[in-house]
Formats: sequence, C-alpha cells, structure tokens
Amino acid sequence: MTSSIKAHDARILRGLDTSIAIESRPFLQRAGELGLTEDELLDEARRLLAEGVIRRYGAVVRHRSVGYTSNVLVAWNVPDERINQFKTVIDVLDEVSHGYERTRYPEWNYNVYTMIHGHSDGECLATVKRIANALELSEYVLLFTKKELKKSKIHAVALLFRD
Repeated sequence: MTSSIKAHDARILRGLDTSIAIESRPFLQRAGELGLTEDELLDEARRLLAEGVIRRYGAVVRHRSVGYTSNVLVAWNVPDERINQFKTVIDVLDEVSHGYERTRYPEWNYNVYTMIHGHSDGECLATVKRIANALELSEYVLLFTKKELKKSKIHAVALLFRD
C-alpha cells in the first residue's frame, strides 16, 4: 500500500495524524506548517477521503480537560421502529458524544448505547431524563464511569509508512 501513496499525500497524512487544538479553526495552524492554506489542507483531506486513502478521521476528546468530570454510558431499550426518532433527539445534544445501535440478546434487551458527559452525576442524570421523557422510554441502565483506564490515539499513518 505504501508504494501507491505519493510523497505529497504522505506529507498531508502525517500532518493530519497529529493532535489538533480545541479551537474554532483547528486546521489553520497545521495548514501553515505544511505550507498550505486552511482551505487547501481541507480540500486535500476531502480528496484523500474520496479516494479511500483515508477511511475516516476522528478525534479522541479528553473530556476532563474541557471540564466534564462525570460520564455515564446508558444502555437503552429503544423499539426498533423508533431508532431514527432516538437518533434525532440525541443528535442535537452536546452532552451526548456518541451513540451506537447493537444487537439485543434474550438476557440483555438493550439495543442502543449512548455516552453522556456532564459536570456532575446530577447533570448527566438530567440529560438521561430529558432523553427518556422526550421519547417516553423507561427501560435503560446507567453505567457511570468510575475511572478512565485507557484512551489513546491510533497513529494510522505510522502503520502506513513503517519500514
């Protein structure tokens, strides 16, 4: 795979494969470091995505560093026909960082999982109650984070360009 990646693309990938600042224009400084404008860097990233060189671009957010001290994973029993409605409700909530739909099991009838962040357990619970009330859901399990054990960034570019 590495032989098919051009030197220019490799430089862009290396530039994208580093931490970015939490700010309104996180790619501006990175673009300058690469000798590009912000628009040029974003266009290059879009091109690499379209060509399949990059499959996805994600971030590891360190929630505690931005003031969130409480987290709860919520397992929800959402009727299958209401999954899209559930998605619509959580999409607008900043407190919900991500959600997943999973397979139900006879001994575990929960099919949707959300990670909710707050400044306190009470704030997280209030968000859970807002979601539950909006969708008239009563079956859910709360799994509060006790301690973060691992959160690390995957360095995909390092894998591509290993000797």
